[in-house]
Amino acid sequence: MSDFLGKMRDWLKPWMKGTSPLEIRRAILDDVESRVIAVGGGKRVFPFNRLRVHLLAPEPQVRTELEAVVREGWNLKDEVAARLRERDCVVPPGMEVDVAFEEAASPNFAERRFWVEYARAEAAPTPEVAAAARPALEVTVLKGTATQHVYELDNERIYLGRLDEVVDADGRVRRRNDVAFREEGEINHTVSREHARIAWDGASGGYWLRAEQNASGTRIYRSGKTIEVSAHDRRGVRLQPGDEVHLGRAVVKVGFR
Repeated sequence: MSDFLGKMRDWLKPWMKGTSPLEIRRAILDDVESRVIAVGGGKRVFPFNRLRVHLLAPEPQVRTELEAVVREGWNLKDEVAARLRERDCVVPPGMEVDVAFEEAASPNFAERRFWVEYARAEAAPTPEVAAAARPALEVTVLKGTATQHVYELDNERIYLGRLDEVVDADGRVRRRNDVAFREEGEINHTVSREHARIAWDGASGGYWLRAEQNASGTRIYRSGKTIEVSAHDRRGVRLQPGDEVHLGRAVVKVGFR
């Protein structure tokens, strides 16, 4: 036990010129995020699906310890995908992330203890991927008052909230809600202006509901059970036909066509 606590204290200390494994991981994700490209109309793309993270480990003991951290504490593939979704960026199909350890520094490292090699490999679509066509989403308002009673939507990303348009302090439009609750009404005011979003994930072949950071009271009622949707879960919860989605005290029901 004492060895374990000692090791934990070692990892909490600055590692290799003040860079801890936690800071390295965060810097890797920031580096990935910096490669996201805005292409207009609120759309962002990430042009790579093959990432190789090179970590500097100049000593055998450092490599052994760092390998343990990467193996037991990191999940870079999922973490990269989550960071891209936070930026409203579709995760490229066939995304792969692996890690290599380097014994000697090279110009690629500069002042850092890592560098990321970016590439793109075109993969032939499989029959399963080709068959996973995106269905239209039907959203029916059960409780509260929206601009429509029933919405039929065929977007990869669908925004839910109060008001058609959300503007910033300078009057610039920062978001347009596809399912828009009206401003008036006690129930409607429990819906945040930026409350939730539904995104299509081609890899899983499903729609996923995600709560926004400043929204509260987002949950799904399914088969007699309530599923909380946390704003801290950047993947969200996969929707099923017939799910009742609660946005504050407002309720909508989802179906697929």
